[in-house]
Amino acid sequence: MIEINGHWYDGRTSARVPCLLRIDDVGGVDVLDASGAELHHGLFETLRVSSRLGNTPRFLDFPEGQRVETTDNEAVDRALARLQPHARHNWVHRLESHKRFVVLTLLLVIVFIGLVGRYGAPAIARVGAAWVPDAAVQLIGEQALETLDDLLFEPSELSDAVRERVVKHLAPAIADHPHLRLRLEFRTSEEIGPNAFALPDGTIIMTDAMVRLAEHDDELLAVFVHEIGHVEYRHSMRRLIQGSVLAFLLTVIAGDISGTSEFFLGIPILLTELAYSRDFEREADSYAIAYLSGRGTSATHFAAVMRRLEAAHACAGKNREECDPGELSQWHDYLSSHPGSDERAARAEAAR
Repeated sequence: MIEINGHWYDGRTSARVPCLLRIDDVGGVDVLDASGAELHHGLFETLRVSSRLGNTPRFLDFPEGQRVETTDNEAVDRALARLQPHARHNWVHRLESHKRFVVLTLLLVIVFIGLVGRYGAPAIARVGAAWVPDAAVQLIGEQALETLDDLLFEPSELSDAVRERVVKHLAPAIADHPHLRLRLEFRTSEEIGPNAFALPDGTIIMTDAMVRLAEHDDELLAVFVHEIGHVEYRHSMRRLIQGSVLAFLLTVIAGDISGTSEFFLGIPILLTELAYSRDFEREADSYAIAYLSGRGTSATHFAAVMRRLEAAHACAGKNREECDPGELSQWHDYLSSHPGSDERAARAEAAR
């Protein structure tokens, strides 16, 4: 005789009644309440027994709709082993109880995410970005600029003469790309310092600090054409699609993205996303170098502004006498959304 303590549900009401389920040696089942009165009688072979998962409650469902809920998993396992010895029970529980299997599964999941992230998501993004309607790209760009103006940027403080000079110098590059509907915007921001970046709709933002950092207008042209490369290759949309694909993949695999699962499963996504950015930057660098060479402008201007940007970011927040641009570690270059400035400058100098 095997006895299982649990709770009885009659299938007609929500009443939860403490019960004792007795199983005899030939598979007869009696369900008794606390007083010993019989609630139900049946055969074990007709029951549908839920699989074991750790020590969570299990259900024994009767054909007529009644149910017994129990946490006495050991007793249920003994009944299954005695009365259904050839059936495959609790395989999930056995697998999740083996540490080697759990570790192997975790490693396979991480490798799978890494492979999909490194090769699958970029391929999807490359195709998908080309199919995004121009109206949607325009809307995304406009909303992004509004948000940035609200949260990050202030109106430019450059003089009208400086802005007119820069716009005049960059106008031929805009004219050479009529299909991109390029538009130059000047902004100032203490948070990001000398910088420039492109929005999906062709809006290119250049900070006042970037204009002041440049020692030659061709350096600004190099930075500007680099950002044109991002627009030409739709890097913003590809990055957006890639991020969405990876987020969806992580949600499917990990369920609720929180705690440990977010940390461990997020590592390959972090690294592959950084790799995507470095690939995008290299692609935009090549575009800029080719454009400069094609119009007879030395690519050393690109190298010069890259090295100056590196020094400016290294010195951010420091006094001049405290600044040592060389103190940036290799980790800074690796865990960065851009390739190392030395690498980028060397490529540009080699192209001259």
